Amino acid sequence: MKAYVVESWCEPKDLKFQEIKDPIPKQGEVLIEIKAAGVNFPDRLLMEGKYQERPTRPFIPGIEVSGVVIALGEGVTNHKVGDRVIALCWLGGYAEKVAVPEKDVYPMPASMNFEEGAGFIVTYQSSYFAVVERGHLKPSETLLVHSGAGGIGTSAIQIGKAIGAKIYATVGSEEKVEIAKRAGAELVLNYHDATWSKKIRKEYGGVDVVVDPVGGDVFGKSILCTNFEGRIVVVGFTSGVIPKIATNLLLLNNISLSGLYWNLYQRNFPMRIKSAVEQLNQWYMEGKLKPIVYKTYPLVEAPQALINVTTRKSFGKSILIP
Repeated sequence: MKAYVVESWCEPKDLKFQEIKDPIPKQGEVLIEIKAAGVNFPDRLLMEGKYQERPTRPFIPGIEVSGVVIALGEGVTNHKVGDRVIALCWLGGYAEKVAVPEKDVYPMPASMNFEEGAGFIVTYQSSYFAVVERGHLKPSETLLVHSGAGGIGTSAIQIGKAIGAKIYATVGSEEKVEIAKRAGAELVLNYHDATWSKKIRKEYGGVDVVVDPVGGDVFGKSILCTNFEGRIVVVGFTSGVIPKIATNLLLLNNISLSGLYWNLYQRNFPMRIKSAVEQLNQWYMEGKLKPIVYKTYPLVEAPQALINVTTRKSFGKSILIP
């Protein structure tokens, strides 16, 4: 099969496109013919050796895929050959086939296409745990989502909307305002406008929950528009700047600050992941969630797709097609 391989820490342009042996499913694994693969910010961090964990090289990048089960390892009981599935592979997605532990393979709704499926694990799961598990968003509350046109942003907006909350969002350019509105945000502001936090606080009554995958100056201004007993959930730092916080600002309005490293749930609490998948699939079938696909690329164009995602030239999800 063909795949992109990381032989040494590198940038996307230095990825090697190679012909390698097909994977063989081990005990407890499912072999998937990949129909689509999601492109995610952590893919670049992994290949550059900058992620929280460093995989052994060589490895194939690619965290999430959708496809068809074509073989089963010994002991697999929950899947069969021919099943349409979505899967969290952590590594191996930038390829034509991948072997994945059975526990990380999930059913795909019958009405969902493979492009949507490939964008329905990492961002929707991360957003679910940020909004529901860490943010404890209630239907009567207001949710503020930063980078509202990105993968985390659009999925968090949709999940907040499914819960029944009022949704505000910020984006990094005027071109992305309509994307966040299309996802369901009622108010969208450009976070490069120095007054966005003041506007939300004074003109729109503040917010109860903040989901922040951006960091930098955006984080600091979020505290200033968060209501009494509000919750701020740190998801990432796509700005490239890890902010420092004056904790006295949290005291002034009894604000709670929490982080989300979703991998720990997947690794240590798989039943909570299973419950989240069931809820997300239900919301999808009810028409409350729909992944926004920016563009599909042939697998050979994976480096350019990844560059577009990590330099914020895309919105929603970017998808690779083997």
